[in-house]
Amino acid sequence: MTLMNSSAAQQFDYRWSPVDQINKVKVPKNLWHWLVTEDSLTAKLKSLGTLTVDVLEDTWGTPTARERKRLTLRPREAARIRTVLLKVDDKAVIYARSIIPARSLKGHWRHVKNLKEKPLGGYLFQHKGLSRSRIEVTQLPKRMFPNQPSALWARRSVFHQFGPGILVNEAFFDEINQLKTPFGLL
Repeated sequence: MTLMNSSAAQQFDYRWSPVDQINKVKVPKNLWHWLVTEDSLTAKLKSLGTLTVDVLEDTWGTPTARERKRLTLRPREAARIRTVLLKVDDKAVIYARSIIPARSLKGHWRHVKNLKEKPLGGYLFQHKGLSRSRIEVTQLPKRMFPNQPSALWARRSVFHQFGPGILVNEAFFDEINQLKTPFGLL
């Protein structure tokens, strides 16, 4: 079972850097490709086993100041906050927090609020016209997930198609290193 400090984990309010400004040597070798891939993580995880989504929260809420800034949201603008654990063969490998502004719930994205246990990434990547901001990376403090052996690496990017977009934050648990790599020879 993955334990997390919910107040720290819910916020993801940390400093983020563009991936090209991260010292690759500081990142575990097996994790680098997970952090930088622009492909669907959902598709990669499905290729490695049975993917399940445990929804921790999916409700209207208040984004953090950094999340609002990243999406250029007004101070009291409504947003849906979705936090999940992505599991492969019942092992939690990714913690994800997505910020979905009300203004982004247009077109086919209006169905995002009905995903339940379906992965958001799998839904987003199936639609044409999707664009993505560049990936940003950070190392989260150890206190965020106290039962993990080390501080976790995380990434975030904004998917654009409607409104201000959808901000997706993903933190990688050490268990992801136990999976066979879907990236070929490293």
